[in-house]
Amino acid sequence: MKDGNSQKVIDYSIKGINFVTGLLMVLLTLIVFIEVLSRYFLKLPLTYTGELTSLIFPWMIFIGAISVTKEDGHLAINYFRSLMPRTGQKIALIITKLIMIYFSVFMVMSSYQLSQVVTNQLMPMLRISKSWLYISGTVAFIGVTIILIYQLILIVLNKMEAPKEEDLYDLDHDR
Repeated sequence: MKDGNSQKVIDYSIKGINFVTGLLMVLLTLIVFIEVLSRYFLKLPLTYTGELTSLIFPWMIFIGAISVTKEDGHLAINYFRSLMPRTGQKIALIITKLIMIYFSVFMVMSSYQLSQVVTNQLMPMLRISKSWLYISGTVAFIGVTIILIYQLILIVLNKMEAPKEEDLYDLDHDR
């Protein structure tokens, strides 16, 4: 696969992830809104909404983490890296990506193990396995790991540089 094609696949995947995350946010908002209406106006609380929101929320957050990783939207302190020469910045960026990959793989394994432990436990109202809560971390961190490995390859091939502080913020709102 050529580099341009792989970039297109990543970009379309991120657009799809952003769309799914947006849908989950709308769904979560609707469920909470309906619960509030039902509770206060009909005096009839819906019993399943607490479990449903606790199921949707981790999926929304963890899936959104893939997009955040792609856009380098995570919390970073770049002051010391910006003081280094270009080679030092590249080495620091590679080390940072390797640490992030290690953490991400650890999260894949840990969330998978946790989902296996709770497979036989059912949510009382929805009657589905609690593993659906924790497998969201597995799915998301697999995606995060793929993005990080792709970024690491780009850095090693000199096709990606360390982002400058001003590049991390959208200061031109007119675009």
